[in-house]
Amino acid sequence: MKKLQYVFITLGFTLLFVGCADDTNENDLNERSNESSESNSDSENVTVIALESEEELEIFTKAVDTSKREAGIVNMDNPQYRFTIGADTFFLWIAEESGTIMNRKDTHTVYSLSAESTKEVYEFIKK
Repeated sequence: MKKLQYVFITLGFTLLFVGCADDTNENDLNERSNESSESNSDSENVTVIALESEEELEIFTKAVDTSKREAGIVNMDNPQYRFTIGADTFFLWIAEESGTIMNRKDTHTVYSLSAESTKEVYEFIKK
């Protein structure tokens, strides 16, 4: 009978220590997942637009400021372009008639460019 108690007590402590020894942190997993998705977006064929002059910066700042938030679920192809204004990095999809941007910090929301900004950005890209 004492042997049986000893076995159950040992088994109980073993299970307790094994359960407490799991050091996987959910935040670490989320951070790794976010890093992975960001690096996947960056590693695809994305052209980086370096905004060097004041005029270039003004065109893209205006485009961001006048863009309209789109409602709904976002399901986008890999971006064509990436540009940075200050601390914010944006992804850009552009065609002659329409343009869409997405802030890298909020990949669940897209913004449509105004007709005027679409024209200016498209002309800049095609230079």
